[in-house]
Amino acid sequence: MKKAIDNYLNEHENEMMVALSGAIAIPSVQDPTTASSHAPFGKEVGRALEFVLKTAEGRQFTAENMDNYVGRVRWGGDGTQYAVLSHVDVVPEGTGWSVPPFAGTVKDGRLYGRGSTDDKGPAIASIFALAAARAALQAQHIEPRNAIMLLFGTDEETGMADFDYYFKKYGIPEAGFSPDGEFPIINGEKGILNLQLVGHGMHGGILRHAEGGTRSNIVPQHAEAVLVADHDKLQRLQGLIERLPKDEFSVSTTLANGELKLDVEGVPAHASTPEKGRNAIGKLLQVLDAVHCLEDDESLQFLAREIGTEWTGHRVGVDFADEISGVLTLNLGTLHIDHDNSTAVINIRYPITVTSKQVTDQFVEKLLGTKIEFTVMHDSPPHYVDPDTPLIQTLQKAYTEYTGAEAKCFSIGGGTYARLIPGAVAFGPLFPGQPMTEHAPDEYIDVDSLLKATRIYAYAMAELLKG
Repeated sequence: MKKAIDNYLNEHENEMMVALSGAIAIPSVQDPTTASSHAPFGKEVGRALEFVLKTAEGRQFTAENMDNYVGRVRWGGDGTQYAVLSHVDVVPEGTGWSVPPFAGTVKDGRLYGRGSTDDKGPAIASIFALAAARAALQAQHIEPRNAIMLLFGTDEETGMADFDYYFKKYGIPEAGFSPDGEFPIINGEKGILNLQLVGHGMHGGILRHAEGGTRSNIVPQHAEAVLVADHDKLQRLQGLIERLPKDEFSVSTTLANGELKLDVEGVPAHASTPEKGRNAIGKLLQVLDAVHCLEDDESLQFLAREIGTEWTGHRVGVDFADEISGVLTLNLGTLHIDHDNSTAVINIRYPITVTSKQVTDQFVEKLLGTKIEFTVMHDSPPHYVDPDTPLIQTLQKAYTEYTGAEAKCFSIGGGTYARLIPGAVAFGPLFPGQPMTEHAPDEYIDVDSLLKATRIYAYAMAELLKG
């Protein structure tokens, strides 16, 4: 089995990498302005879905476009239907790249580009892995008892409305895995909660405008504000800001035409690991609060003083933790301030044994007596799969076969498609110790690691198909 898989993938390695570069070249960021019935999440996302389906057809699979929400490739028998869920949409490229974000650049053994790790690399790999599994079974004249369904989503980064639609119309698979995380096996995912806080705006105060962040699930790299007052006052404020203690952020000011522009640069990261980033919005609000520019909006004072750049939720009282999944994390993801409104979105990853009600009740208590309004924009409950299931045991066998290492289960703060299926887990593509570059500039995947992951996927698929 292993030899047949290796032979197939050795023969088709170049084709796989060419296909991946082609997929990365499509800037498939969700774009409502180009959305249509043919591309519900934007033209480029639709193009990426068609590209992946054509790649599957090139491997002699029947590829189906399921109402432009999900792509489906199925091969095997009539037994258990195992889903392999990946996605073709990506987060915005952001800034700070040393290579073009949508080119699929290969350099020093790495393939760079937005989506290389999250999740176009694994999506393309899953096609070639299924082709290798099919070739291995056919070489041994084994008829598959079960089936593998490759499901390619189009809205993983924003709200997973793609599979909400698909599952309601076509049903939920029995089990499966999502190649959108880390090896060995992720059998637990924290709950994900998005809270929107709304204040009453500045209404003529010195702070006229502020903005930061692109998505709530990204630690914001940049935030900015505009202050308007007489020249002398702005000069004094500029001096105060420049004398504030220096830290890991870049804070700069520009005084011109009766306005003081404040720019803050942080470090982006995935919202599930906010400790790896530096939150530019939090720092911006702390600077504005330090020079007394938030007196007209208590919601901004709350964000600056109770959250700021802190990511555990300690000051709000939501620093929950458990042994299965670790500590709650919090990310102040987006901010918009103008004359009429101040709006912020906070992304929270809460432990498996905690409920979203425990989190929101604490916010209610903290905000009592204020005029701050908050709403729950999104709540995805925690997900956990027993390590003793046949699926996990098969994945463990495949991982150990190619690495020689024990395939332990663990939990993460990230949210993958696995949480949509009761019996599904996340499985690769990153190996232990490899850096997480998704959602950051210069996102890349190590080519050798991707090739190894593809072999692991192929072996696991072959074993699942045999039953």
